[in-house]
Amino acid sequence: MTISRFFFLSLVAITIPDGAAAQAPVQVTVHEDGSAWRIQVDATMNASPRQIWSVLTNCARAKEFIPHFEMCRVVDKDPAGRWDLRENISNPPFLPRIRTMIRSDYRPPQGFSYRLVSGDLKRSEGSWELIPQLVGTRVHYQALFEPQVSAPSFLMISAIKSDLSEMFSRLERLSTSGKTD
Repeated sequence: MTISRFFFLSLVAITIPDGAAAQAPVQVTVHEDGSAWRIQVDATMNASPRQIWSVLTNCARAKEFIPHFEMCRVVDKDPAGRWDLRENISNPPFLPRIRTMIRSDYRPPQGFSYRLVSGDLKRSEGSWELIPQLVGTRVHYQALFEPQVSAPSFLMISAIKSDLSEMFSRLERLSTSGKTD
């Protein structure tokens, strides 16, 4: 090993302690935009983009990491894997049970965007970006969500922040568990 390579590896060991990615807090930002909610979440996960991707895009595993999620069913998909159409049912707090048809457009393993095609919401659209880091993956999620019914702002903000923090924690745990189905 050359001196410069040894020096670089020593710096990495000093500046990035073991498990640093897992200790990074999930940052959830929620803004009311009329009757809609703009959401941004940033986190660093101690998993590779491919590990996160395999959980995040697996319809059968959605109930394992999305709070209040009841069902996901792929209705149609591109044979090449560039997009799919999914029926989802969730039962979030402060809102009635929600059924949606969502179209997702994939860019594996960097991310995907999604949008509401039909269902019980006025609007639902967003994107996931998986950015490789020296240790782990930076995960950026943004969404615009508009329910058909309203709820008090303080309750919605609290529920969204709590659910997204829990979802990201579960997503990381499942992504590092080694189970891929």
